[in-house]
Amino acid sequence: MIAWTAVGIAGFYSLWSVALAMLFANRLRILADCPAARVALVLPATGELPGLEDLLTALSVQTLEPQRMIVAVEATDDPAFARVATLAERFSQLNIELVVAGLSPVRGQKCTNLLAALARLDADDEHVVLLDADIRPQPWWLAALVAPLAAGRADIVNGYRWLVPARLTFSSALVAGLDQAIATLPRLSQTRAMWGGSLAFTRRALKILDLPTTIGRTLTEDLPIGDRAAEVGLSVLTRRAIRPPTPIDSSLCELWRFARRQYQLIRLYRRGLWRFAAFVVTTDLVARLVLLAATTALPAALAAIVAIAALGSIATEIRRAIARKLGVWDGIGFRVCQHLLAWAILPAPLFHASVIWGGIVTSPVVWRHVRYLVDRTGQVTGVARRPHASS
Repeated sequence: MIAWTAVGIAGFYSLWSVALAMLFANRLRILADCPAARVALVLPATGELPGLEDLLTALSVQTLEPQRMIVAVEATDDPAFARVATLAERFSQLNIELVVAGLSPVRGQKCTNLLAALARLDADDEHVVLLDADIRPQPWWLAALVAPLAAGRADIVNGYRWLVPARLTFSSALVAGLDQAIATLPRLSQTRAMWGGSLAFTRRALKILDLPTTIGRTLTEDLPIGDRAAEVGLSVLTRRAIRPPTPIDSSLCELWRFARRQYQLIRLYRRGLWRFAAFVVTTDLVARLVLLAATTALPAALAAIVAIAALGSIATEIRRAIARKLGVWDGIGFRVCQHLLAWAILPAPLFHASVIWGGIVTSPVVWRHVRYLVDRTGQVTGVARRPHASS
């Protein structure tokens, strides 16, 4: 009975994964419309920023040209300050303004940087787009974000990242594959989930959100903004086409800490979503373990494992088709790794379950060179910093 229950659970989740990937692929539309709109880009930045030149290159060839770009760093001794100042001269067409935000003991540094940048907006900045420094957006990315705002169809538009290995390793293939599966899940409005790496607003929406209050004491910006948008009744559109390629190239330990921090933030600001994710991933992992243990006593268990692995390969091929439509080429090696991980059965769910349950402890949260203490409501109660050189 236990083994057959495991067959049902693991089989259902595998079919569900394939169905959601197919649904995403069928509904994905890359629209070519390019609105006439004045857009200000806002980038909070810190650290060495090795990929900043690639980001600025991608921004300089957008079909919708940004009017200007405001980059906020925490201090002049932040390596990002010199990096941005140097590249601003080379990418003069982006009209980059560099802002020093200063330090705050009561909120996440990213929020402090954002508030400092937003304070520099002027009346000509009709639409505002927040972005992360690690994305490499497609040429139509900005137009796809702003078009619904310009047409009056939404107050806020956002998307999600599409992780790709900058260098093919086991760790980068594992985490990129898991995150791509998450990227194809439906973004239900009830979860109020947003992603700050590609987040566009009308000026009216920004005024209503009152970000100095909304993120004045929080660790992150996107999830609290989602809460506030729901409270005030702003129209939010999540676009499947907004999946900018985001390279990763870190060790397994570094990627584990990164993924764990994501789930710490989800547990702080979306406890219901964290519980749902923990339930699904944990029951899927347990079901797979039971099936592996039952192969000697129940021949059908081996057949179920083969079927689950085959469904994983089907989902992999659907996601490769999605990536091609998004204009992302992640290589034949990555494709082979995804199939191998699907047939290995356990590595992906083991890693996923470990970072979810690692996120059950929500304080402290270590984010780059800063260690934050956070209370149960998600407000920052203490900040400790390391020098940038040791981060």
